[in-house]
Amino acid sequence: MLTPRLLQRGALALCLFLLLLAAPASAADLLEGRVVRIADGDTLTVLDGDQIQHRVRLAGIDAPERGQPFGARAKQNLARLTFGNPVEIRWHKPDRYGRLVGQVWVDVSAGWCGSMSG
Repeated sequence: MLTPRLLQRGALALCLFLLLLAAPASAADLLEGRVVRIADGDTLTVLDGDQIQHRVRLAGIDAPERGQPFGARAKQNLARLTFGNPVEIRWHKPDRYGRLVGQVWVDVSAGWCGSMSG
């Protein structure tokens, strides 16, 4: 059975895992904005300062899709970590669907939490 303490430990382990996997973003483009939508466990939408929406895919993360086992939980956790927060996206190129693929750095209360990518 999943208890709140077990979920907290899992979230902490995931955050640490993602930080360990984060590669330096050399020569990456930078996008700053606020997370306004979560599509699934590895895709979100960022609204930039010019009020333009950008779909972003977390680099190196393959979360379950909607309808797959744990898909809803993956989406909930990404929302909990990012939704409504200021973020920096360090990306290199769009994928075949036009999404920016990159590292997501979350600004939680003016302190950068870390990278969410692989």
